[in-house]
Amino acid sequence: MMNRIFVAVDDSSPALAAATFAIRLVLEQPAELHFVTINEPGRDSDIILRYVSSLAADAGVAASVEKCDGDHPFDALLVAAQLWKADLIIMGRSDMRRPGQPYVGSQTEHLLEFTHLPVLVVPDPEKSPQ
Repeated sequence: MMNRIFVAVDDSSPALAAATFAIRLVLEQPAELHFVTINEPGRDSDIILRYVSSLAADAGVAASVEKCDGDHPFDALLVAAQLWKADLIIMGRSDMRRPGQPYVGSQTEHLLEFTHLPVLVVPDPEKSPQ
């Protein structure tokens, strides 16, 4: 049973697709929802967290948010997921390299390699192959 869903977000289209998917999932399968972003120079993490929180609230879903620091985003996400006691991690898939060749971003790839938790990778619906 997935009772605690952890969603890694940033301001990319794939991450927003992951957030939207997670919200729909919680509407169908009630669970706690937690959005996490990485503090990065030159980016206002609060804006993305407010945005995904408003998406959840507009759908009637309660969500918590968190900002993480770390030299390696996947490490910070893994630690945050473990500390929050997540049952599932949801992330967006990066853009495709060329038609028909899906590309999983380096942070997603590292997280998949090193986590013991289930990970759901959501493709960007705008970048789906034709």
